[in-house]
Amino acid sequence: MTLVPYAGSSAPASASVAELRPRPKSYVSRIWRHGPNDGVPLFRIDTAIDPATIEDRALSAALAPFAPQLQDLSIYVLHAEEVKPLAPWAVGRLDVDEKSAHVFLHDYLAAPNGMLMLNLFQAPGAVADIVMGVAPMVVELPRIHFAITDYDIGIRASIG
Repeated sequence: MTLVPYAGSSAPASASVAELRPRPKSYVSRIWRHGPNDGVPLFRIDTAIDPATIEDRALSAALAPFAPQLQDLSIYVLHAEEVKPLAPWAVGRLDVDEKSAHVFLHDYLAAPNGMLMLNLFQAPGAVADIVMGVAPMVVELPRIHFAITDYDIGIRASIG
């Protein structure tokens, strides 16, 4: 099976979207201040994906050569203007090449609970799970770019 770039003008049907489940390892939170009224927040979730565990065979085979890079997959939660979307319907993007693998989630910080979720990540004993739907947009080896069609980030922690 070969990974074929998606060329539709609207989001692909959920039945044709492959699923990725990166395993969270750690997070980094910081802010860069450039002046009294200017600052750039950063929240990065360091994760790993083993291509052998991906159920979609074409996606698994396409990502297999990038297995080392996917062991250090960084997920950045950002404001919409910080990284250009691959499609108007995309909620993020996954970029993989011979040097690195990165996910950029567009406008996460402006989502209704975006900031709250970031605070919950920092709770003692918090455990996160992440599921992303991806559609290949650019398949030009040695790089692949995926539009993220949807994502679910869950955080669990004990109370009391």
